[in-house]
Amino acid sequence: MNMLLSPDARKPLSFILEKGILTDGLAEYPVNAGIPILHSQKILKALNNGPLKLDYYEDSLVQYYLLSQIKHHFAHNAPAASRPYEKHLFRFSRFCENIGGLVLDIGCDDPRVGATIFPEKCKYIGIDPMMSGDSFRISSIAEILPFSDAIFDNVVFNTSLDHILDYHTAIEEASRVLRKDGNIIISTYVWDERATLLTDLFHFHHYRYTQILDALSAFDITQQIIYQCPKKDTHRHELMIMASKPA
Repeated sequence: MNMLLSPDARKPLSFILEKGILTDGLAEYPVNAGIPILHSQKILKALNNGPLKLDYYEDSLVQYYLLSQIKHHFAHNAPAASRPYEKHLFRFSRFCENIGGLVLDIGCDDPRVGATIFPEKCKYIGIDPMMSGDSFRISSIAEILPFSDAIFDNVVFNTSLDHILDYHTAIEEASRVLRKDGNIIISTYVWDERATLLTDLFHFHHYRYTQILDALSAFDITQQIIYQCPKKDTHRHELMIMASKPA
């Protein structure tokens, strides 16, 4: 089964080797250095093989991508060798230790790191909206997943949900590509106080705990843990939550 769909027509994609592109028979999508770029044609046209220019765009989807690009310019994870990063990876790996099957990691950043979190029995696909790096991933946005319905056993947002502007649509898309009884797994900060976004260069959201529960209201929550922030902040905590798609 061909699991890839075009983000515009939602039709199956095929690879044309001599052109180095994916196509649904009408629209074409580039493959750069082995990375499929599965963005809407509106975004691809605006990108024009490079980052979006700082400009006014009359299309809302292109506006959104520009905002994400600006946030991504400033965003960074804690250094890989740092104690907070190692603690988070250890916690999340333990949280996911019993899952299996096909995993979609949304906002994977470096997929070489993301793939190590999950059990060896899992099959891993990472996606990220930005095209940086040279490791295999699919470049697409969480709100328009370029995949067929009901094919993944697990969809993961590992510290990525707060970087997604329309997180409700992203969770609806996660549900669409999940099999029945599949898991949506989220690791994110939840904020108790000092939650203003006016001083935040990186994120679109500072979630309260109830916002995550509301966003997952169509799922059955099966596991959750609230940890002390790995950076030892007292105004926010780290939430890991797993919920299953009803059969």
